[in-house]
Amino acid sequence: MSSSSSSETLAIAVTGTAWMGGGVGSVQSAIEELFDRADCEIQIAVYEMTAGATKFLNRLRVCLAGGIRVTMIINRYTDKPLPIRNRLEFFAKRYPHFEILNFQPENKMEDLHAKIIIIDRNKALVGSANLTWKGLVGNHELAVMVYGPTASKISELFDKLSQDHRITRVIVGTE
Repeated sequence: MSSSSSSETLAIAVTGTAWMGGGVGSVQSAIEELFDRADCEIQIAVYEMTAGATKFLNRLRVCLAGGIRVTMIINRYTDKPLPIRNRLEFFAKRYPHFEILNFQPENKMEDLHAKIIIIDRNKALVGSANLTWKGLVGNHELAVMVYGPTASKISELFDKLSQDHRITRVIVGTE
């Protein structure tokens, strides 16, 4: 861990066999640790999500069951695999404090490519890994965990994006 100021620290997390070990934790472990530390809120921005995100979704459900408010902005939500959308929509039906936001610009050349998880507005994981098997296990991905004022700024940017005209709330029916 390196420190940029007394109130802010950084840590690295990786995936991929060439980078694993040597005291550097995995992206999956970093996500689990952040979820375990969440007290009231999780903000997530994601580009891609597939069945490889099962472990992630299971941990997310534990947070939701514990009353943690979760907002998730997903790039082109309607293009995601049906089993993923069904699972997320099940969460939204069951947990009213879970909100799914769809980033769906008209311009096909524009995407939300960020991969961000923010916990309680003061801890953030920012990296290259998608929520896929390759992103969380197979690829060589790198993420930085940020604590302190920079994480708070990332949270503010997330809030700003969630209000953008390209964002729509995913409405799910009740059972």
